[in-house]
Amino acid sequence: MDSKGWSLKGSLLLLLLPDLLLCKSVASLPICPRGAANCQVSLRDLFERAVILSHYIHNLSSEMFNEFDKRYAQGRGFITKAINSCHTSSLSTPEDKEQAQQIHVHPGVRENEVYSVWSGLPSLQVADEDTRLFAFYNLLHCLRRDSHKIDNYLKLLKCRIVYDSNC
Repeated sequence: MDSKGWSLKGSLLLLLLPDLLLCKSVASLPICPRGAANCQVSLRDLFERAVILSHYIHNLSSEMFNEFDKRYAQGRGFITKAINSCHTSSLSTPEDKEQAQQIHVHPGVRENEVYSVWSGLPSLQVADEDTRLFAFYNLLHCLRRDSHKIDNYLKLLKCRIVYDSNC
């Protein structure tokens, strides 16, 4: 495929991603009735909404990754290069549920902590098709990985805060 063909497909993919996130029968409903002056929503309801949305976002990111993997990455060996290449890999996060349960709910503010920034945009724009495809693959791989962690941590927080760790 020439670079114009992929450039067009890549551009279309980027344009369609927001639509994919919005078109799966998900409607945003107001938490409070219109005009309610003192509307209060329980913490339980807020966590419930957050967990539902994070789970939905993780499912969508998994679908996007799987579809991209099936169409563009087969036989290219991208997974071995992508294992530890997420810009968020340097963040200290638990590896499993047991480690996550050991974390204090209020660990405190960490002063002067340096966070990585995503620097993959130039790779999405290069002429070399393999480099460009790997950049998309890695972006979707990291989105799926990070959305999974967020989904799990929200469920853990909900359990701890709403149900006093009794779940």
